[in-house]
Amino acid sequence: MRTPTNPSSRRRGRLLGTLGLAAVAGTLGLAGCDFDRVLDVDDPDTAQLEDIDDPDNVPVFRAHAVGEAQVAYAGRGGAQDNSFILMSGLLSDEYEASGTFTTRVEVDQRNIQTTNATVQTTYRLMHRARLAAIRADRAYDRHDAGAPGQAEVQALAGLMMNAFGEMFCSGQPFSELTPDGEFIYGEPLTTQQVFQEAIDWYTMAGGTALEAGSAGMEHLASLGVARAHLNRGEWDQAADAAATVPTDFEYVIRHDGATGRQWNGTWNFVNNVARWRIPDAAGGNGLPYRSLGTEATAGGEILREGDPRVVWFEDGPAFDNQVTQFSQLRFADREDPTPVATGVEARLIEAEAALQGGDEGTFLQIHNDLRARLDGLQPMSEEDVAGLTTDELVDLHFQERALWLWQTGHRLGDLRRLIRQYDRAPDDVFPSQEYHKGGAFGADVNFPIPVDEENNPNFEACFDREA
Repeated sequence: MRTPTNPSSRRRGRLLGTLGLAAVAGTLGLAGCDFDRVLDVDDPDTAQLEDIDDPDNVPVFRAHAVGEAQVAYAGRGGAQDNSFILMSGLLSDEYEASGTFTTRVEVDQRNIQTTNATVQTTYRLMHRARLAAIRADRAYDRHDAGAPGQAEVQALAGLMMNAFGEMFCSGQPFSELTPDGEFIYGEPLTTQQVFQEAIDWYTMAGGTALEAGSAGMEHLASLGVARAHLNRGEWDQAADAAATVPTDFEYVIRHDGATGRQWNGTWNFVNNVARWRIPDAAGGNGLPYRSLGTEATAGGEILREGDPRVVWFEDGPAFDNQVTQFSQLRFADREDPTPVATGVEARLIEAEAALQGGDEGTFLQIHNDLRARLDGLQPMSEEDVAGLTTDELVDLHFQERALWLWQTGHRLGDLRRLIRQYDRAPDDVFPSQEYHKGGAFGADVNFPIPVDEENNPNFEACFDREA
């Protein structure tokens, strides 16, 4: 008897046989193969210059520079990317820590370690913004030299250099990655040299803007030059540069609700997640922002009239459940723009130069002209200032600067200038008495260079930690 044949078994047999032959053939093929050639796959982890260096991509370079400047200077939502405005304000008397991160408390308490991870993040964000602006400037040089956008990215490079000078200690290096991928380690610069670098970038931006016929970029560049000269203690040069900027000029960082990256970072970390709060005489000797300002509800209804430049509200328990949250209404929404450079700042620079020159009449007139622009501010009379000493006039001026420029990244630089240029004692300028979460304050008046920079063979440590 013949055993019946299963057709499906025959098909499986033929299939297995075919697969077996294929496997053998594949093995034989690999045996004669160059493994190095097979495994040598071109898999770039970054965009190569030759792939993106196209005239049509120049606006992309500009957009990248603007976007990185937004995150570094004004912050974002969603991530733990803490901006120059937030971190510099936290070391000054402009904010207090109301969250749980010990790295932020370190900053608030003026006792910052070089291994502070939050500071490391801010440092990287600022360098990314600086380098993005430089790359965009080079792209314009290659494909669209003299365009208004080139003036803007040059000014953004100046903005970041000035921010580094205001925030970090003397002895900062600025490294660079060339278009060919070569890493060039920077040499440490003094604080004065950093501000001069900012002036150089802003001056370049002003020349480009003039060539392009962009009045707005000219004003941005002129005000940047003025701010950096002010930081160097060069009041006459600062006033000369500021004089060309109209009082109604404003350059802002625009925010949007489309993505967390585009949010206003100050609104996010103060109002939205309650990690920063508005203080009242931080450390016992800081500026009494809440007492001076206007108290409101979260919706903006006025509860107590005060200075209209500082509007705040009580916002329940803070994130740490340890202190009360006091939030702010300068940025009442995640889409509110952040002022970077304004004509008001230009006038304040001129007022300080007048005070330096002993011209108290011009000093008073400039301040009153500014106060007349805002409902709720009364003019200061000659009698109000006639009996004030020079030191008291300086106090008055810096208080006016603090209120006009509130939450725009100017306060730390001003406190350092009070020490460096006006011979004030650090503990008379920075919060120094009683810390609101308990414990003692440290002695920091600036940020140390993070430990990451020790990879730079040219860097050892800050030259000093003086203001």
